Amino acid sequence: MAIDLSDETIGKIVDGLIKRNKVFSKSESERELRNTKELLKNYRLLENHLDVELPSIDDDTPLSRYELSLYSLLGYRARSKEMLGFVNEIIGRYREICMQGSPEQQRRYKIIRDLYIGKPTITRVKLAQRFSCDEKTIRRDERRAINELSVMIFGIDGLNDMSK
Repeated sequence: MAIDLSDETIGKIVDGLIKRNKVFSKSESERELRNTKELLKNYRLLENHLDVELPSIDDDTPLSRYELSLYSLLGYRARSKEMLGFVNEIIGRYREICMQGSPEQQRRYKIIRDLYIGKPTITRVKLAQRFSCDEKTIRRDERRAINELSVMIFGIDGLNDMSK
């Protein structure tokens, strides 16, 4: 049973599919970039996670339920430590790249450092005052820095994500 569609109806269907694909690609892309932003937002919490002392487990005795839970926590901590070590290495390299670059690149690194990594944090309004620019410039630099860090963290996938 064939369905007879007019050219106008086919055009509407195609336009709808194209628009839906663009919305899907954009939301998927934003989610990927948000991972870098979420990582930066939670940077201090991850550092604190590594600073908390966990009890040790004796290797000679069978593990109870309690000890299995502790063992799981040790696994979380080990993965967090590896990831944070990698992120710290990336941020250090990003700092080197930016500090050898233009004043705008240097400002981008300082914005990321002051918003997410440094202690205490500084608001975007105060950063705008510090750098004698508009808060929109701070937000734009923050986005660019997050994009650059995404490429450094995720490699080609971070670059592909920005091209969508």
